[in-house]
Amino acid sequence: MLVAMQFWDEEQTANDNRFLPQRHRSLPIAQSVTPIANYPTKLRIFQTNASRYWQVRCYLRGKTYTQSLKTTNKQAAISQAKHFFHIKTAELYGEHIQVKEDTVPLFKDIVPATLAQQQARVDRNDLTALSLSILRSRLHNYILPFFGSMALEKINYQHLSNFVAFLTKKGQSTTSIQQNLVATRKVFNYALGLNLIRNLPKFPNITIKQHPRGSFTVAEYLKLVRTAWRLTGTRIPSSITGKSRRGENNLEHYAIVSKDMAWLIRFMINSFMRPSDIKFLQHKHVTVVRAKHIYLRLNLPETKKHDKPIVTLQAAVYVYERLLAWQVSQGFGGADDYVFLPHQSNRDLVLETYRWQFNFIMQQAGIGKNASNGQNRTLYSLRHSSMTFRLLYGRKVDLLTLARNARTSVEMVEKFYSSNLNAEMNIDLLQGLRD
Repeated sequence: MLVAMQFWDEEQTANDNRFLPQRHRSLPIAQSVTPIANYPTKLRIFQTNASRYWQVRCYLRGKTYTQSLKTTNKQAAISQAKHFFHIKTAELYGEHIQVKEDTVPLFKDIVPATLAQQQARVDRNDLTALSLSILRSRLHNYILPFFGSMALEKINYQHLSNFVAFLTKKGQSTTSIQQNLVATRKVFNYALGLNLIRNLPKFPNITIKQHPRGSFTVAEYLKLVRTAWRLTGTRIPSSITGKSRRGENNLEHYAIVSKDMAWLIRFMINSFMRPSDIKFLQHKHVTVVRAKHIYLRLNLPETKKHDKPIVTLQAAVYVYERLLAWQVSQGFGGADDYVFLPHQSNRDLVLETYRWQFNFIMQQAGIGKNASNGQNRTLYSLRHSSMTFRLLYGRKVDLLTLARNARTSVEMVEKFYSSNLNAEMNIDLLQGLRD
């Protein structure tokens, strides 16, 4: 049974502290001590008078581990504390698993070692750190709460089917359900390799329902840019930002349309980038090329097993150089500075901020969230529009070239990006003659 960590009593009479020894600056501030929801009670974050950064403390295997989280943002600290916990448990329990002959291993017993195995893949560049982070998240959020206390060898097709029903009730899409089953299978595969189970259970088959994102027309895109410029500095109402602005961490400061939002819209349209890439894009990743063609070469960190540079359209060069000049005037623009919202260290908050801004801009531009295909339009729809525009207006660009440059596959282009195209859109090509 987990025993909660004991922290110092904050209840003192008004003048008692003047007669007591001075509290050491490195000790936790009692009011700041915060347990992490759904994690062991021995995992907590706290602040001290010795540092402006949040700290994490965890008690494992008879030893207390403490580490600075290098952030002043509480939500970021909570996220990093979870990461710290998973890494530390993998280090301590992942080297080998000892199971007594008369003991049946539980599902949760195998998870730390499975994560350690996946970490080893990251270390030898067989797996991205992002993929490992996603795996940890799936295991913690849904899989462990459902299977954790079950005997591994007793889990069968019926249990797995019940898990699918559980995820369905949680509102998970068929894609998310399938991804959770894949993560579950990794634990079983590792246990099978250790001869802890004799066979893999049969897994339910999930039919994936594809829902291509909506895109924008050229006219809508131009209207978005104009509206973004007009709204620069405007506060975003709480009806847009929602619950994320409420609670103990007030994010009001970030609910304003930033000056670089219009540049972001134009940059994404002309670079094929995902929003998740935007938040990590630094100036050192960008090279301006002026040769026969003018473009940006984007050497982004690996995403989804793609590590080749992205080549932008020429318009992206103009956008980038204007943005860079403005940032230099603000004291940014160095090689390690981020291209967008460089002053914000919490890069997850960057993406959330841009989503607020984009939804607000769509609303004010009179552009509905639903596209002609009935699908919702989000910040990601800019990438969708970028690909669609190339298919419509590019000079006979082939799918393989487009897919590789956008760090995706031909299958994904056909399935998600060309789905909105119809014959009338390409009437010139259909009726045209060879040169």
